[in-house]
Amino acid sequence: MNTSFFQKFVEQIPPITKKYVGRQGEFAVKLSELLESTGMTQRELAEKLGKKESYVSRMLAGCSNPTLKTIVEFEVALGKDIVDFNLDVKKVQSEKKPSITSSWKSIVRKGGMPESYFPYNEVTELEAA
Repeated sequence: MNTSFFQKFVEQIPPITKKYVGRQGEFAVKLSELLESTGMTQRELAEKLGKKESYVSRMLAGCSNPTLKTIVEFEVALGKDIVDFNLDVKKVQSEKKPSITSSWKSIVRKGGMPESYFPYNEVTELEAA
């Protein structure tokens, strides 16, 4: 069977680009679903964000590259999470669940952050609950 020009073109797209475009679309769909579930209009959301309605429209169309800060701004305005960051740290053959603070310390330390960067005690209010 002959491979079409379009199929050949798609096969040449780097995996990172494919995933990136897919995530943009997923973000737009999730944002649209949350907007609908809240009963808020694009205009109302834009006003809550302090942005133009066209900005919200571009996000809903998947035509924008939102930063983490932008995603959080939308989450706060909608009162719901848009992105679920599944950052669970795998347990090291131990029944003990790592604390939130120690998990982040472990992750960040790998990037070279000094221990003194973490001003909080090992037990946090979240863990105590």
